[in-house]
Amino acid sequence: MTTTPNDSERGWIRRNTRSVLRFEELGILGAMVLFFVVGTVSSPYFLTVNNLAGILQNITFLGFLSIGVGLALMAGEIDISVGSVFGLTAVVSAMVIKAGYPITEAAALGVLTGLACGLVNGLVAQLIRVPVIVVTLATLGIYRAIALALAGGSPVGGLPASHLFFDIFGQGAVGQISFITILFLVVALVVEIILRCTSSGFRLLAIGSNPQAAHLVGFHVERTRILLLAFSGLIAGVSGVCSVAYLDTAGPTAGSGYELSVLAAVIIGGVKLSGGRGSILGVLLGLCVIGIFQNLVVLWGISPNWAQGVSGLVLIAAMTLTWLAGGGGRSTAA
Repeated sequence: MTTTPNDSERGWIRRNTRSVLRFEELGILGAMVLFFVVGTVSSPYFLTVNNLAGILQNITFLGFLSIGVGLALMAGEIDISVGSVFGLTAVVSAMVIKAGYPITEAAALGVLTGLACGLVNGLVAQLIRVPVIVVTLATLGIYRAIALALAGGSPVGGLPASHLFFDIFGQGAVGQISFITILFLVVALVVEIILRCTSSGFRLLAIGSNPQAAHLVGFHVERTRILLLAFSGLIAGVSGVCSVAYLDTAGPTAGSGYELSVLAAVIIGGVKLSGGRGSILGVLLGLCVIGIFQNLVVLWGISPNWAQGVSGLVLIAAMTLTWLAGGGGRSTAA
């Protein structure tokens, strides 16, 4: 099978590259602007450089995970193990650094651990013919247990913070924007371009929209989904390794609850639960909505213990709006 775009793929690419914002993304942008206005009016501290930079930094680690989960969901799969993969890769890289190995090797091993976790998710789901959501629900607990066992239940600290790796990804910044955040935005831009402007993006969404039809026309459905789950694990590994540089430590429980926030951001960002629709730009806007809302919870003096509850409420609201926009029961039947 040739990999060159056919006429339908070229037409789809032209339509997607003509406009930056689609209808769904304009709606998400409107919601973000509304939250922005509410924040500006309700708190004098919201519209400050430090606070806005803090919001951007707070969504960065979630953002890496959201890219991987978003792509998998667009192809019709759900990966809910990314929070545990994040914590495991952080522990692995921190322990290798603490053992005295070169930091480049430790970072590479952390990223490869994430890749291996994603591959295991995809391969197990295909081999035993179990839905990926069931497999990742199981590995969510397994990967967390491995992280706890490796770290002995305690955070891994005592890392050589004087190394260039920590100087760049820990303290390095352009103005108020950290290098980790810049790396995240670059990755998001590259993935969005691939999704919108290449035949690979067309085929990914086609697989999520109708996997049977995609298989009949020659698209490699199973292989694509395995690769996307592997990428989800890999990018979670990148996020975990970057968190070690930023925090100078790695906790085995790091990333707990990230799954809910990531899914909330992805669904708010317009990615269809059944697959076949979505964009990374929409996911970024969804992340901003989550980040601003969580920031307002803090500025309004509400206990941080409600942070995950806030994500849950926003997720329910987003799914309700999606259901209403799709015509109620008609959207669920689609």
